[in-house]
Amino acid sequence: MRFPLLPVLTVSLSFDLLVAGWLLCGVALGQWSPDAEMCTKASGSDETIAACTRAITSGQLSSMNLAITFYNRGTAWGNKGDYDRAIADHNEAIRLKPQYALAYNNRGNAWNSKGDYDRAIADYTEAIRLNPQLATAYTNRGIAWNSKGDYDRAIADHNEAIGINPHDAPAYNNRGNAWNSKGDYDHAIADFSEAIRFSPQYALAFYNRGTAWGKKGDYDRAIEDFKEAIRLNPQYAPAYNNRGSAWNSKGDYDRAIADFNEAIRLNPQDALAYNNRGSAVRLKGDSDRALADCTVAIRLNPKYAWAYLNRGVTRFAQGNFESADVDFSEALGLAPNDTSFVIWHYFAQSRANHRNAAASELANNAAKVDKASWPAPIIDLIAGRIDAAGALKAATNSDRKIQRDQMCAAAFFGGEWHLLQGRRSEAREAFERAQRDCPKHFPEYFSASSELKKLSQ
Repeated sequence: MRFPLLPVLTVSLSFDLLVAGWLLCGVALGQWSPDAEMCTKASGSDETIAACTRAITSGQLSSMNLAITFYNRGTAWGNKGDYDRAIADHNEAIRLKPQYALAYNNRGNAWNSKGDYDRAIADYTEAIRLNPQLATAYTNRGIAWNSKGDYDRAIADHNEAIGINPHDAPAYNNRGNAWNSKGDYDHAIADFSEAIRFSPQYALAFYNRGTAWGKKGDYDRAIEDFKEAIRLNPQYAPAYNNRGSAWNSKGDYDRAIADFNEAIRLNPQDALAYNNRGSAVRLKGDSDRALADCTVAIRLNPKYAWAYLNRGVTRFAQGNFESADVDFSEALGLAPNDTSFVIWHYFAQSRANHRNAAASELANNAAKVDKASWPAPIIDLIAGRIDAAGALKAATNSDRKIQRDQMCAAAFFGGEWHLLQGRRSEAREAFERAQRDCPKHFPEYFSASSELKKLSQ
């Protein structure tokens, strides 16, 4: 695992959740009314919902058309974001028409939007049983599996959707997201590219492909894809945010800040953009602005662990270890299984002269993390089970990019460990290594540079 300044190009990934999901139905021939026909728009507007309600209460619709009108009003409620009412209307549609596959699909969408993925999957499964050719139900069930972290089942469902409709751009996009979640960025990029081939105006697919390029470290291609997403949708705030992250990773902080500014202008409630701008201005040397932006991010989203981490890193570099530890403690409380938060908390607490408490808490916190994965060897270093050379050895990896990131963390935290032992010369050497080898947008680079300045005073 690496410790970037921010979750670069990850937090804003979109899943195009219901792009083909809220399916509409026309009124069956026979008994119909202007209100029932207007209800087929299912736009989510108050006018449309009122027309649906008049049609439902008119007493003039057949059982079939009443089921369809409940279904369409449920879809309108879903488009309006009132998922409880959407579920209630789809319940009525299913009661009146038990074989109504589309109603199961759309009720599944409402459950999905509420975060109840098990109920969503059950409804999509029933829709598929009733209509095995309903590609949208496979797509939506795949998205629900992805949300549950079952990426293999997600991919299998998207395969089925693509088998039914080989030109289904959203299915390729969503399968790409599942590959992305598995960390298979090459397969993800291939699927996003197919989505773009079948739908060249598909801004979301450009955005998602840009995210995958960013995760591979190909920031130039990422920037090009975000640029195209923005051209297709100039109001696309997440694309500005992620392009800013790519500029930040390239060391072009002025362009990064400009993009974060635009993301904030388009969405002033975007905690991620404030956090990311805080990281960029910190790298330009403006720690006060960095602290201010991180504080706004926390105000907007008090459960945003990365914002606490970023503010803590800034305070740590300033030598304000007590305040840094408060932030790292908050981050750790929000994500107790994150090994990086455990490590930052330990060093801030120790540097604040609370070493006994730090050692005691480390033992408790370390029990909650994955001891088999990086950066767990840093905890072994702190606990005395290995030395600094052993931590560097543990950081080696066959993947050069992963090894670079892990070596960066091993060097920086090795320097902190040496400092606690009173070995300033060894600490300086370790910080120099971190400064030399760490990507400049990593907190270890910024923090190592700050430590070297202090050691030179």
